[in-house]
Amino acid sequence: MTVLLIVVGLTACGKSTAQDLQSHQWTFASSKDNGMATTAKFSKSNLTLTQAGFSEVYTYKLIENKGNEQIKFIGKNSVSGSTETRLFKIKKQSDKYKLTPINTLAKSDTGTVSLIPK
Repeated sequence: MTVLLIVVGLTACGKSTAQDLQSHQWTFASSKDNGMATTAKFSKSNLTLTQAGFSEVYTYKLIENKGNEQIKFIGKNSVSGSTETRLFKIKKQSDKYKLTPINTLAKSDTGTVSLIPK
């Protein structure tokens, strides 16, 4: 029982990735963007990307996979209405995060992303 309490105590001390993402607004800098600044705001389950007054909302999930943390963005295609999923490896680097694309859509449509705190 004592060991369990210590583990829980240690887990509660550090901010989780989700808590960190939710505690800031971020610049969403994608290697495939059009050069315009995009702002990212994370809530408990949604990511809102805002660029030039227009917003897109995605559901997101953080996943542990073989010791690597991944983030999945799920949204609707604005033309077809079909569900689209982008999967990235997420890694904290100093005060920002680097998102490396894993699946085909993330690689072709979004590319590598840096989340930089505003």
